[in-house]
Amino acid sequence: MRQALKPDAPQIHERAPGNIGPTMDKDWGDPDRGFAESDLIVEDEFRTPMQHNTLAELHVALADFSSPDKLQLYTPTQSAPMYQMELARGFGLQQSQVRIVYRNIGGAFTGRGRPKPHHFIAALLSRKAGRPVKIKATADEEFIMFRASGETLYRFRTGVTRDGVIKALEADITFDAGGHDEWAMILWLPSIYLNWLYRPVGVRYRGRFVFTNTVPKGSHHGGIMGRMSAGWQQHITHVAEALGMDPAEFQLRNAVEAGDETPDGSVFASCGLRDCIRAVVERSGWRDKYGKLPKYHGIGIGIGAQASGSKGADNDTSAAMVKIADDGIVTLYTGIPDMGQGSHTVMCMIAAEVLGTEPADIRVVQGDSDITPFDWGAFSQRGTFTTGNAVKAACEDAREQLAAIAARELEADPGDLVFGGGRVQVAGCPDRSLSFAEVAAKSLHSEEGRFVMGRGFFNSPKPFGALAFSFGAQVAEVEVDPVTGAVTVHKVWAAHDIGRVINRLAVEGQLDGQVFSGMSQVLYEECRVEDGLILNPSRLEYKLPRAWELPEVDYTLIETIDPYGPFGAKEVGEGPIVVTMSAVAAAVQNAVGAMAPEIPVTPWRVLRLLRATADGSTTTGKRWSEGLARQK
Repeated sequence: MRQALKPDAPQIHERAPGNIGPTMDKDWGDPDRGFAESDLIVEDEFRTPMQHNTLAELHVALADFSSPDKLQLYTPTQSAPMYQMELARGFGLQQSQVRIVYRNIGGAFTGRGRPKPHHFIAALLSRKAGRPVKIKATADEEFIMFRASGETLYRFRTGVTRDGVIKALEADITFDAGGHDEWAMILWLPSIYLNWLYRPVGVRYRGRFVFTNTVPKGSHHGGIMGRMSAGWQQHITHVAEALGMDPAEFQLRNAVEAGDETPDGSVFASCGLRDCIRAVVERSGWRDKYGKLPKYHGIGIGIGAQASGSKGADNDTSAAMVKIADDGIVTLYTGIPDMGQGSHTVMCMIAAEVLGTEPADIRVVQGDSDITPFDWGAFSQRGTFTTGNAVKAACEDAREQLAAIAARELEADPGDLVFGGGRVQVAGCPDRSLSFAEVAAKSLHSEEGRFVMGRGFFNSPKPFGALAFSFGAQVAEVEVDPVTGAVTVHKVWAAHDIGRVINRLAVEGQLDGQVFSGMSQVLYEECRVEDGLILNPSRLEYKLPRAWELPEVDYTLIETIDPYGPFGAKEVGEGPIVVTMSAVAAAVQNAVGAMAPEIPVTPWRVLRLLRATADGSTTTGKRWSEGLARQK
């Protein structure tokens, strides 16, 4: 990317002089006043590399375009509507003329949010041949053909008072867009991360895309906020230590809480961030370990926040339907894919709670855009919150219909009816009850001839930003081998405010997976690029941790009940990985005595940091310039 920024670099697009693509310059509040009121200003630089999603299920597309007015595509996807819209636009069709069929997916991590070239190629070949065409990438082709997160350069600046109050925050970030700015939407995401954790007077953000002769870039597990957090929380640790403060106490002093309004206008209706910090500090024994561990051992704390639902969409829409047949079978129709995280199980649990039945008694119909109702899909942590709200509304609609029919048959007021065990009964009168099957049959075979079909819809009333936010804190303890440079993560203590816990087993699975993935990005993953080509395009050469390298994880779940979530629930799909990346990076920083200026913190980079701290040639581990801690 630095080569693309040189004055004599080849021009990739005429519309982008100097290879500079879309930019964003934004202030919230009054950052100039915040810095003027600061007693100490600290600056740091950081870099993240190109990293690949390495999905468990390879990219594949089976297209049937044998009919000129109907394209049918069978493929794993996070968002059927997104695929429908882009394919329809590409082939001059109406959106309803594109059918997307998908089943349970082997991972996505934003890698299946939009159609890829092989989807269009398969459709073109099918139209030409008049027969179905299937294209499947190999594991090695995945690295060369498909989007990965791009190299990113960060410059952080924070102003604080002598007693440790953050007054101003600033970030200047340069992204590698690849050959095209297909994911320019991510440009603004780091700015919201700056707004959601602390309470400064002002925030300043500068972002820009740079075009390079590489594959167009996308995102990675945790998104840009996860990668940014690995440097940002090291920077915050540097700020605390420059003041002579304990980093955990510094975080606690500045953390947001319920009712706070941030500089960007976000309001936290529920927030358990301070409880999360206190929990990991206590459970990890932080006060007995910070600054007291043996040499080459380190402990670090990181915090994070994430939106529930699409924080940038003005129509974060989900619809759901639930049908109760005359045999009493409950069928839920939903368009959200399940990528292994248990979304459909959670939807069944929400439906069962409303209808008074068991989750196992609910049948799910999904994965076909011709059948299932509209749902933007499984991304931006919107499953439980957005789709869950739609499912809840659909089941409440069905419940009202059941109550009206049962009340007539039982000669009772609908308000006196209770639901449980798949039955509707008059409260306090167990002998006056009907099964779902009996109620549905009476409705279907009545003069009206109506079947029980509940419809639900949810769209955030907020035009921009999110209604609800999850929060978390983690402490990681690591050990660095001074001979080999290898880093071992011994244990992670994680506390997360995710609202009401609907499925604890699924939540713990999410936490395990995100701790593993966050550790992987901080310590292992990197695409080595030279002259636009990836030098390690295989799962043999692209280093990933093994399953047994997952550290022990101690969980604490903080249940703040959010007024907007279904039964008070919030997201857990991506918030924890942001916190893991920051905690592990901060622990390595503590172990080596310097800020790691880039990830992954591979053994040779660790050894370089150890040498630099030993000879006093670095103060913060910065790579490109001297660390700055300016005392006014």
